[in-house]
Amino acid sequence: MRNPLLHLAAVTVILALAAAPAAAQSSVVDTKHNLSATAGADQIADHSTDEDQICVFCHTPHRASPSAPLWNHTQSSVASYGVYSSPTLDASDVSDIGGGTDVSNLCMSCHDGTVGVNDLGNPANDTGGNPTMGSGNELDAAGKILPSRPTNMGTSLADDHPVNFTYDSALAAADGELNTPESSMWVDAAHTVPLFNGKVQCASCHDPHNNTNEPFLTKTNQGSQLCLTCHVK
Repeated sequence: MRNPLLHLAAVTVILALAAAPAAAQSSVVDTKHNLSATAGADQIADHSTDEDQICVFCHTPHRASPSAPLWNHTQSSVASYGVYSSPTLDASDVSDIGGGTDVSNLCMSCHDGTVGVNDLGNPANDTGGNPTMGSGNELDAAGKILPSRPTNMGTSLADDHPVNFTYDSALAAADGELNTPESSMWVDAAHTVPLFNGKVQCASCHDPHNNTNEPFLTKTNQGSQLCLTCHVK
């Protein structure tokens, strides 16, 4: 580069890029939800040893059940998870997700610990069967989340934040300490906390594809920001 000014400018740009902070993690690849053999930076130790497809553990382009969101993981047969109750709970339609196909059921198909994370409805053609997983760290020999792991929620949701209830302006008015949701799709105007057909589900607080805010929160909870998106305290 003959022009010294151009050379100086190029060096400045390179140094500036090198000093810039890394972009926030927003992909499933380097998270614990990458169960494949592709060796993401933050994978579980018991990830697959023979399946390099990341999406196949949850999604399939064919023979999905339920069809949305192209679900590929065998669902739990637990008939009842119980329902959270509290004297301060004003939601009138909180219902047990046991035996259902709601969004929260998809999460529990792994996180109730009764079904192996590698139990797929439509395994990939490259392996021709369910992926082989490691065991002894996060998973047992059947691929199920070990009971000792905090990610194993068990088969009771009676002591967890309620899910599967309608969150609308009527509930906000009845409760008196809830923000009125923007719409039947979002709680907030910034569109960080989603609703599903107007209902709160696990995925209202957890984004399975993005672990920027551990544990897979839809927004940071620093200063209780996530809680205060709904609750007026």
